[in-house]
Amino acid sequence: MKQMNFEYLLGGLLVLILFLAIAQEAGVKDEVRRLFIEPSLIIILLMGVWSLEKEKKWLVRMGIIFAATGTTIAAINFFLHSPELRLVNIWIILMFSLTSTWIASRNLLLSGAIDINKIIGAICIYLLLGLNWSLFYLITNMAIPDSFHGLTSPDIGSQLSDLLYYSFVTITTLGYGDIIPLKPIARTLAYLEAIVGQFYVAVLVAFLVGMYLSDKGRPGQNP
Repeated sequence: MKQMNFEYLLGGLLVLILFLAIAQEAGVKDEVRRLFIEPSLIIILLMGVWSLEKEKKWLVRMGIIFAATGTTIAAINFFLHSPELRLVNIWIILMFSLTSTWIASRNLLLSGAIDINKIIGAICIYLLLGLNWSLFYLITNMAIPDSFHGLTSPDIGSQLSDLLYYSFVTITTLGYGDIIPLKPIARTLAYLEAIVGQFYVAVLVAFLVGMYLSDKGRPGQNP
């Protein structure tokens, strides 16, 4: 099960991203989308990433506390519609996601030989980077209104969908231009994401693939 964690994580992240788009296209209300998406993201990360740290029980307990807190706040805010609670929950999800990215990266780079599961893990971390930056953008836009031009709705759930799209357009340097950062902090986050995305693909993924091919070519290694 542990060897397949990254496969489960990749599947969960892809399903969640697709659901977010389908729910927005179908006109599902902002509150309903957030009630499903936020706890689902936390559960996916908890099962796919934090279970890699079974030997560190304190870290697993911290992850469970993060997950329970984020899920509870999302459920409470479904009824209260409090902007303050919404901001707190976004910060909790961001901290949880950043820690998950760190755990996944450490397990990817510091444990065992390179295999297909670790190549999948590299893809998962790339998706997590895009997700993390979308949360950075969302918090920036909440703290500094109108930081981005081209968002389709003032609803937080719709903005998250828009900024998730913008984040992956930026990290891959596609740059369609339909959403544009206007304020200095938003612009700085955007070009930093583009730099990190290019560095990640050029260095880390190339290194992992090269190591995998090198291991396969060694005598006595299974093809």
